[in-house]
Amino acid sequence: WARVVWVVCAAALAEAMTATSPAQLGKPFRPELEKYCRLEPLSLQELGEVKDLLDSHGTLDVSRAKCKDKDGKFTGPFSASATNTKGEHTGSSMFGSWLRDNCIIAYGLFLTDPDGQGCEDSKACINSIATFLLTHEAHRIELVLGGHKDVKGAPETWMDRPHIRFIGETGLEDTKWYNHKQNDALGYFMWCRCQLALADKMPLTGDHLKLLGQLFDYLRVIECWDDHDAGHWEEHSAQHASSLGPCLAATKAFKELMKKTGLMAPCKTDTLDILDLKLSLCLNEILPNEVIRPAENAKDADSALIFLCYPLDVVDDDMGAKILERLQKCMGHVAMARYRKDSYWCKNYKELIGDDPTKHFTDEELKTRDAMLVAGEEAQWCLFDPMVSAYYGKLYQKTKKAEFLKLQQLFLRRALAAITGDDCKFGPWMCCEAYYLHGDKWEPNDNTPLVWTQIDLKMALYEMEQSLLVMV
Repeated sequence: WARVVWVVCAAALAEAMTATSPAQLGKPFRPELEKYCRLEPLSLQELGEVKDLLDSHGTLDVSRAKCKDKDGKFTGPFSASATNTKGEHTGSSMFGSWLRDNCIIAYGLFLTDPDGQGCEDSKACINSIATFLLTHEAHRIELVLGGHKDVKGAPETWMDRPHIRFIGETGLEDTKWYNHKQNDALGYFMWCRCQLALADKMPLTGDHLKLLGQLFDYLRVIECWDDHDAGHWEEHSAQHASSLGPCLAATKAFKELMKKTGLMAPCKTDTLDILDLKLSLCLNEILPNEVIRPAENAKDADSALIFLCYPLDVVDDDMGAKILERLQKCMGHVAMARYRKDSYWCKNYKELIGDDPTKHFTDEELKTRDAMLVAGEEAQWCLFDPMVSAYYGKLYQKTKKAEFLKLQQLFLRRALAAITGDDCKFGPWMCCEAYYLHGDKWEPNDNTPLVWTQIDLKMALYEMEQSLLVMV
């Protein structure tokens, strides 16, 4: 009965969104893509033409971001930004390897190429992260587990947490101060590692199994369900739903793996059940909001929540519909704000911030940066439209409701329209991190192309193909 009610409600929402166009539709920056940037779903042939166009221009080529050692050998992870016409981002923080980005990249490579080089690159990436954590971070975890370190204090304690960014070329820690209280990044790693094991691509044994046990116990000890971490956007300490989601997804995926393989959990006997219960209860209380505590950092809509819908699949369809409805607040004419009142890459950001636009901020410093924002001038990020499209694709594949296919096409259209034009100083045919206001013009920011955006678009195209195959 509840399922029938949801289908009716979700279909009604989809119909209303289609009729009122929930997201603005700007002219594509690439004229070659204009005929595909329409509201009616593409055909399989047309989708193939789009993919061929993107392939011919290297739009989705993430190999440009592969980290290499001094001898030019691929070390496994990817830098956040790939090579563009202005260089390789060497020396900037975007040349680092984030766990969060890399795990989403690894999952996307596996999903879209499960029997080819994509899967091999995925396994190499996840193995490099596991090696980094085992070599450099396991001792930090043990200090917390043994009660020797309290990592829930002031900014000086944040470096005592497992590091969620490292130097991809060497596999070493980046020793500069950074806000490492990012539980979502650990959750993404654990979840993606489980996905590869569940697909029989990378059995979970030995040190990797031991590492996941340590991480689950770590999340329990710090009470991650009530931990005020930095969330997806590494700022504003709070209880973030987008951080709870990956941790819950990892917990459920490991339980599924135990059931499938007979694995014993290498952690305290009740750790997984405690995490499952506590995280589920907290998420149910917070969603579809991103933050309700502390009140000063409350957010009723945050685009990071789309990842709980896809690819994590950690919310039910009813909550997914509520999240999608909230995300309309974030939708702009080019792409989507991370959240409203987001000051990162606000108008004339580099002139306001100085030489390092990727500078990291403490909670106190953020108050100064936030004061620079004029409402409506938030940067518009290109990560999210592909994921909204992919999620609508999963809904269509499940229900066969035409409204969902139309919405899948709508958000794929927006994602394609945001690919850079010939006037982009970083190069044409690229997937941006975000467009921001520079003077009176919306321009791609410096972190172009962003590998996270590339892989999100790759997954969106994959899900569109699955949806079109359902129609055949």
